[in-house]
Amino acid sequence: MLTWGRGASVVVALGGALLSAGPASGQGETAGMITEMKVGSGSVEVKAAGAGWRPATPLNTLRPGDQVRTSGDATAVVLLTGGRGTVRVGGSASPYVVPGARAGDSVTDKARALLSASLGFLSTSATESPKALLSTRGGAPEPEILTPRDGPLLPGSVVFEWLGSQFSRYTVRVLDPSGVVLEKKGGVGARFIYPPGAPLLRSGVRYRFQVEAHRQGPYETWFEVVDPSRASAVRRDLEQLRAALGPGVSASSLATVEAGALAAQGLFHDARQLALEALARDPDEPALHVLLGNLYLRTGLPKLAAQSLDEAQFLLSRDSK
Repeated sequence: MLTWGRGASVVVALGGALLSAGPASGQGETAGMITEMKVGSGSVEVKAAGAGWRPATPLNTLRPGDQVRTSGDATAVVLLTGGRGTVRVGGSASPYVVPGARAGDSVTDKARALLSASLGFLSTSATESPKALLSTRGGAPEPEILTPRDGPLLPGSVVFEWLGSQFSRYTVRVLDPSGVVLEKKGGVGARFIYPPGAPLLRSGVRYRFQVEAHRQGPYETWFEVVDPSRASAVRRDLEQLRAALGPGVSASSLATVEAGALAAQGLFHDARQLALEALARDPDEPALHVLLGNLYLRTGLPKLAAQSLDEAQFLLSRDSK
């Protein structure tokens, strides 16, 4: 994991293209989204009605009548709304014209709303590119907490992570309004899993998590565990969302849409976990890095957002040169 310090730095500013994954056309219903892109030695482009071709971006929303085309060995996956699954664009299947919604589709209003909320989050653009300060080797970085980070999370195994050194020792604490619930001193690494035998984390309680490095004050965030009824509702929503996507959706596209749905409900901790699991399976998918970058932006971590978005830009450009 990249760590951030106080040494000399290089400012890395990202272009705005990856941060603005807006529609190819400005009006009309959302009919789909580019959820996967592999540029290879070619290119992926989109075209709205009455407009010219322009480079596509990961998580580019699409309207009925928009076109997607590829060149060379490039491919793109378009996820369609209305339970119509995905379409892989490339080779003889290019260009592809995005169809409008079909009358009488079997997608429920609830599932349609869930998908709309997910795509809405995924297509959210930033007004300014984040900048990252990439550190040289130096002193131990401040242990900035990555997750949980000032928000709710689903019940289950709770994993705490922070920016830090895998070799440094840290003291971690979980506190509730009455005091310390759990404390562990001298742990090595920048990750801590809440032990199964520790006091049960109760829903509706605002907990604080602290991590403290040697000779540094504690860094703190808060979190709340979602109550069981809401957690069950969220899991049912995800089941409906999967059904709404239709058959044959790849693991990466599915994870992207599910993470977007969780983030749309403020469950950024769980959305990030999904994104990281998907990236472990498909580390060269730019859309997943853009998703992770957007999650970091929304949780107040612009340096990590810049790192993720820069990785997406690298993946889109490395093979096309």
